[in-house]
Amino acid sequence: MTTSTKTGLKIRLARQFIRRLSQQDVLDLAGEAGREWMARLPVEERAAFLGRLVEENLSAALEGLGREERAALMNSLLPLIARHFPLDEVDILGAFTD
Repeated sequence: MTTSTKTGLKIRLARQFIRRLSQQDVLDLAGEAGREWMARLPVEERAAFLGRLVEENLSAALEGLGREERAALMNSLLPLIARHFPLDEVDILGAFTD
């Protein structure tokens, strides 16, 4: 069995398992697995991984949400972001120049 076949099988099994879980179970599993997996990642790789995780999954996570729901979500996330990031060192205007 090739590596890609093994990976595909693991992903299919995980999807089948997750479909059977409640929303709270998925939150608990994601939190526990995320913490455990992040602890194994070297610190210098963590930011890159988190960036990719958000970039590759944000569109799917927001799918179906309208402007009002997205604005409400962003408003609820901003205080959390402010607590965890050094906002005085963040170039907010520069982030939007691309």
